[in-house]
Amino acid sequence: MKKLIAILAVIAVWSACKESIPPIFFGEDETVTLRDTAYILASAEIPEAQFRGVLVEDITGVKCVNCPDAAAAAAEINASATTNEVVILGLYPTGFRALTFPFPDYIDPRTEVAQNIGANIYQFSSLPAGGVNRKIFEGESKRDISFNTWVNRSNSFAGEKSDVNIDITVDQVNDSTFNINGDFVFTAATDSDPFVTLILLEDNIKHPQYYSGGTDKEYKHKHVVRRAYTPYNGTPLLNGEINETSRGLRVEKGWQIIVPNGVVVEEASIVVFINYNNNENREVAQCTEVKLK
Repeated sequence: MKKLIAILAVIAVWSACKESIPPIFFGEDETVTLRDTAYILASAEIPEAQFRGVLVEDITGVKCVNCPDAAAAAAEINASATTNEVVILGLYPTGFRALTFPFPDYIDPRTEVAQNIGANIYQFSSLPAGGVNRKIFEGESKRDISFNTWVNRSNSFAGEKSDVNIDITVDQVNDSTFNINGDFVFTAATDSDPFVTLILLEDNIKHPQYYSGGTDKEYKHKHVVRRAYTPYNGTPLLNGEINETSRGLRVEKGWQIIVPNGVVVEEASIVVFINYNNNENREVAQCTEVKLK
């Protein structure tokens, strides 16, 4: 009984604080860390701030009639982008089984990471769902916003500079193993602790899709999230040697990842983004996507 009371007391204190929410990892295996260093650049070496990327998270399903319209809205954002890089995550959750359960003899695009992003970041209650840069916009009460507003919300970031630059290079080790090298430079201090998230996407997955006119058996799903190599809400970017951000902070990280069986490597890419992870701020500060091959 005393042990139970102690556990409940810890939980109560934890839920009351505003610290970063602990990452939860549902990956299949550990991702190998190749390097993890941090240091401060001289003022003359600090690069110009990159434009802030726009992360569009499209929570969708293969038997959701309106979901192709949401995918089209995300594609429009990407096609019309000027200064800011646009990254789209096609998230097929395990919930809403009537809308997401795959057709027989086709690949199952559903993942636990999609379910956790949908449930814990967006608190979604229907499909399609999702949002832009995990931001709660003025006039909204949560991050999940109608796909009809995604274009305007994305345009609000046009020309905005990011507090952190991301540069990613990919080195192939063998047919399924890749080294992901990340260089993160802060051009300004941040109020919240930064977390880094790595996600694998696959394009052009052929799978039937319901739409307003019936069933498109030739539909090709794009930006499909196939797995995460970090927790869905990221893993801390800072390693303890330096425990706060500042202008000129450079963090170098490297990961070795394995692409799961069934993923077409030629259609795959890695998405890396910096996000915050506390009760008041979950926003994505910067994002980028790099093809594996």
